[in-house]
Amino acid sequence: MIGTAVSVETAGWVGGWADGLATIEQPADKLRQMIDAYRSAGGRGPLVLQVHLAYAPTRAEAEEIAFDQWRSNIFAPPVCWDLDSPEAFDAASEVVRLEDVQKSVFVSEDPGAHAQHLADLADLGFDEIYLHHVGQTQDRFIDVFGRDVLPQLDVTAKV
Repeated sequence: MIGTAVSVETAGWVGGWADGLATIEQPADKLRQMIDAYRSAGGRGPLVLQVHLAYAPTRAEAEEIAFDQWRSNIFAPPVCWDLDSPEAFDAASEVVRLEDVQKSVFVSEDPGAHAQHLADLADLGFDEIYLHHVGQTQDRFIDVFGRDVLPQLDVTAKV
């Protein structure tokens, strides 16, 4: 059973009972603390990370995708717990800036930048990294990442 955590405290708790730890991308220092807390509490299973990404051929389009599709998903508790309808999320999203979205979505038009970002996260010790392109054009994302990003990474499963 893989336990999920978004805080250092919860990662430590998960280490005491779960077969692995799953989390979402956060600043590298916090991810290191979470891994340490998980391992210190006895966690020996795999480390899994979900990364939110926005890719498009131009920076402006990648930013537009991230802002359009993810601005209502950046609210931390208790705000996100208290929004009870799509209209409430829309109203709360009116004050969100692109800079706010970029704190939780890696935005770039450069496949090399995406590859480096993912390599840096893998270097923290994650065994699996799940890529979540926040845009609706999944075919383009899959084609570009399959052709230009993943070949730059060591993604071959060790059997």
